[in-house]
Amino acid sequence: MNRLFLCIPALIIVACEPASDYEAMVTRELSRPDTIRTLFFSYELGMSRQAFYDSSWTLNRHGLVTHAPTNSHVQYKLPDELSYPATMLYYPDFQENQISRMRLRFAYDGWAPWNRYLWSDSLLPDVLRLMESWYGKGFIGNLPHHQFVKIDANRQITIQHGDDREVLVQITDLRVIPPEEHD
Repeated sequence: MNRLFLCIPALIIVACEPASDYEAMVTRELSRPDTIRTLFFSYELGMSRQAFYDSSWTLNRHGLVTHAPTNSHVQYKLPDELSYPATMLYYPDFQENQISRMRLRFAYDGWAPWNRYLWSDSLLPDVLRLMESWYGKGFIGNLPHHQFVKIDANRQITIQHGDDREVLVQITDLRVIPPEEHD
């Protein structure tokens, strides 16, 4: 019985702790009245499937992108943007025929198991700097499921290790896919 009374103050203290930096950021940003749709190139959150294909086809005709080797992604070469030449593969998730999330995969072109300097632990800071150049500073780090995250209004950008080779980035519309439904 005495143990129960000792546990109650501990539970109250834990329950009253302030929200994490991430939870505070979600609450603050989702309360903003504006909506951010921009992704990169001409892509936007909420863009229709056909508009995505049309934009990708236009970028392809201009020589900026091509299809990935497995035809399951769009491929964009980054010859000078990172410390070493790299490739970005991307493809969106659609909900109700509109982009709700864009998934990006980054890898150095020269990656090999013996090229330890080209593994994802070296790539991650490079991708973080690239994302900051595209979307501005303000990423917070050391979260349970992601190494870095930034939220601007409804647009959440997460960066994390995929495996030894890849760094994964997801750009999600939090008004369509709430934070608790992220994988």
